Amino acid sequence: MATLTDVEIKKLLNEPSSVTMRPSYEGGNINTAIGFKCDNYLLEAAVLDHFRAVGLGATELYLVHGVNFDVVGVDTRLHTVLTLDDDVLLEVVPKIRETDTEMVFAVSATVQRDGAPKKAVTSKLRVLLRRDTNIDDPAPLPAELERFVVDRLATAEPTELAAAPVDDFAGAFHRGEDTDTDPVLAEIIGDDNAVGWKWKIPYYYCHFTERMQMSGYLRQMEEAKHLFVASRGISIKRMLDERGWIPVVTQCKLQFTDEAIMEENLYTVYTVESVFKDMLYTSRLDFHVVRDGKLVKTATGSITHGYCHKETPESEWQMAVFDDEVLRALRGE
Repeated sequence: MATLTDVEIKKLLNEPSSVTMRPSYEGGNINTAIGFKCDNYLLEAAVLDHFRAVGLGATELYLVHGVNFDVVGVDTRLHTVLTLDDDVLLEVVPKIRETDTEMVFAVSATVQRDGAPKKAVTSKLRVLLRRDTNIDDPAPLPAELERFVVDRLATAEPTELAAAPVDDFAGAFHRGEDTDTDPVLAEIIGDDNAVGWKWKIPYYYCHFTERMQMSGYLRQMEEAKHLFVASRGISIKRMLDERGWIPVVTQCKLQFTDEAIMEENLYTVYTVESVFKDMLYTSRLDFHVVRDGKLVKTATGSITHGYCHKETPESEWQMAVFDDEVLRALRGE
């Protein structure tokens, strides 16, 4: 492997880059609009491309240097809807100070609307390089990158847990446990305006053979909204069929607080915290595992949701105003 030059290191840590991509077809769940999850996938792909441009793609980092590329935090705002065939200009700007021990990248997504560029998504992504013990005799990274290399992505302080975990689906690949059937979830949620479930982390939510990755948490975040509204009688399909309302996200945040390991039981809790002007509501997402009889939070975040609708197929999307039924459902009344 060729050693990175000072110019390449400077480019990685200080200089912006750009790439044009299209959203994943997976994200076109409702008409041609792309959901927040696949927006974030694009942002992660742009940062990966920023590394790849100087010869440090994820494969090179892993096989040669023995480190895993991990996005450990996202803070994303969505300004306009991306659609399936948009050519999205993604710009990555390093925001790394000399004292930082995480790499921070400001990423923006711009699309053409009515012949002019329009900012669609803006975000800050936090990246760490995690040592991997499966690689023998790895080549050293450039000294300038060593401050971003860690043995563990994060370590949370365990908290006491009164409930005894019930591993009633050891080895199974299903979900469905909730506060009625799982004492740990019941203790975590208490009297909060929340829903939660327990689930065994599958390999396809993980990377580098071991740990749940950022995209896995984003998929859980998306599913939590789906399960929450269904549990309150205002399911996604019902709102689509009866009102033509599609769910829309204006902001989402997520950060790792520990590591979650493949096939651990993950407790996902979605808690509604506020409703704003009868048009938006913000929910907190917390993810836990139980280790040695104690509760360990592995990630936490928030997501702000509303609904959009069109008066006619040709008109622009408009924000919907929550009526009494929706407000009661969101508030758990």
